[in-house]
Amino acid sequence: MASIPKPPVFRIPLIQLLVLLPLCLVAWLYEQTIAYSLLLGGLISVIPNVYFASYAFRYSGARAAPLIARAFFWGETGKFLLTVVGFGAVFLLVKPLDALALFSAFGAMILVQWIVTARMLSR
Repeated sequence: MASIPKPPVFRIPLIQLLVLLPLCLVAWLYEQTIAYSLLLGGLISVIPNVYFASYAFRYSGARAAPLIARAFFWGETGKFLLTVVGFGAVFLLVKPLDALALFSAFGAMILVQWIVTARMLSR
């Protein structure tokens, strides 16, 4: 019996971190506030994605279809809540903060996710 291999979803956050960390190190040489704002914005994107991937892809097989659907729902719900809490915590607790850098890194990590996912699917 053939089985479909699990997708390599944990490579995506790893690649996101490999893009984010050097960017933050270069920014640290220029301005520390921008650097940690970039890091926080990137982590607000990456951490919920790891949560979703670990939750949504825990089951496989046709017999587990109801469990898979439920896991995707709760994975996406948790991802959304982690993102909201992440932004809320950063805006409440981190001073000074560069909001442009925060949102830029968040958006860049989403863009990296799309690009890496598209490349993985094309193989």
